[in-house]
Amino acid sequence: LAAKICAIERAEAGLVCASGMAAIASTLLTLVSQGAHVIISEGLYGKSTTLVSRELIRFGVTHDSFDPARPETLEKLITSRTRLVLVETISNPLLRVSDLEAIARVTRGAGVPLMVDHTFAPLLCRPIELGATFVMHSVTKLIGGHSDLTLGVVVGPREAIERIRSVASTFGQTGNPFESWLALRGLATLSLRSDRASATALDLAARLEAHAQVTRVVYPGLPSHPDHNLARRLLTNGFGAMVSFDVGGREQADHLIRSLRHIPFASSLGDVQTTLSHPCSTSHRGQDPEMLQRLGITPGLIRLSVGLEDPEDLWSDLRLALEAR
Repeated sequence: LAAKICAIERAEAGLVCASGMAAIASTLLTLVSQGAHVIISEGLYGKSTTLVSRELIRFGVTHDSFDPARPETLEKLITSRTRLVLVETISNPLLRVSDLEAIARVTRGAGVPLMVDHTFAPLLCRPIELGATFVMHSVTKLIGGHSDLTLGVVVGPREAIERIRSVASTFGQTGNPFESWLALRGLATLSLRSDRASATALDLAARLEAHAQVTRVVYPGLPSHPDHNLARRLLTNGFGAMVSFDVGGREQADHLIRSLRHIPFASSLGDVQTTLSHPCSTSHRGQDPEMLQRLGITPGLIRLSVGLEDPEDLWSDLRLALEAR
């Protein structure tokens, strides 16, 4: 599995870990020590943010955050103690797109490794070719594709990966053979699934944007997305399978979720079946409410993980739920 993902990402070596968070944690535990400094992108996945801001800080590791769409804000944050910059290709759940080439120019110039969480964008671009040092995936999601495994992977320079392998083994964070076999099954159809899901996601995003009950739609393929031009340049194989949209408030979000007949609620994503989640009460429930509001992760925000169903069937379910009384 690691070898195949290395081939996709054009990496020297890779390590399969017990989960996506295990891949991130193992890399951080390898690179940082007391007094180190880490920089993360604003709006980073909730658990990744918690790892850096609440757990590593207990061991004397400090952090700063920056806007990944404005790489010029990164340079002034890097210090002699900075050991890693961590960003997402496409953020969760606001689907902001990082300017990976520009970010990599800054990190290379400063001699700081850049790690890219590529979970939302497998096959859409190759971060290492754009200058990243490490790429990680939560294989649980789009690569696995069937919601029946939990794995992660990190790929990068051979020497660094061997150091991460030693740390991951010591902390019990390595993956297991059976779930790696399941992930290989998912990898075989990833390209087909990615193309289909991206096309359907764009179709649904456009329809949601035109619906009166939807106050905001976030999808990189829409011209209204703040990073649309960057996404067109960076993402060469579609805009991804995730669509986020706002229905106005928590009450409206709960009503929509209860009214859907065929799209189930699931906190994970990337299945062949379309699912949805409510970030404020799942992936980001432990984050500071003021920060969530500032980022735009509102109580009415819904994240849709688009699968392989007929787009008309999906839209029928969404439309009826939006219009239910």
